[in-house]
Amino acid sequence: MGFFTDAYDLFCISLVTKLLGRIYYHVPGATKPGFLPPNVSAAVNGVALCGTLVGQLFFGWLGDKMGRKRAHGMILMLMVIASIASGLSFGGNQRQLWPLFASSASG
Repeated sequence: MGFFTDAYDLFCISLVTKLLGRIYYHVPGATKPGFLPPNVSAAVNGVALCGTLVGQLFFGWLGDKMGRKRAHGMILMLMVIASIASGLSFGGNQRQLWPLFASSASG
């Protein structure tokens, strides 16, 4: 199950970056859909890979310490909470979604 969730996360990140570009970087009146700037796209992909590595190391260690069944239950609850929070997040433009990148680009 752990391999499936990691693989799903890493395979769907390319689709997520396309959707984020179309939603938050669309220019009104343009004939082409919006796309993420290269630095933002690289950051999103890099964070996904780093998060996978850190999560595997930490939760593998935690599974050894407290038992795999209990640790897996905690991971599933964390994934459910994070999925709900992600679904409820919103913003009208990229400045609300990417405060770090938007502030560095403007200044």
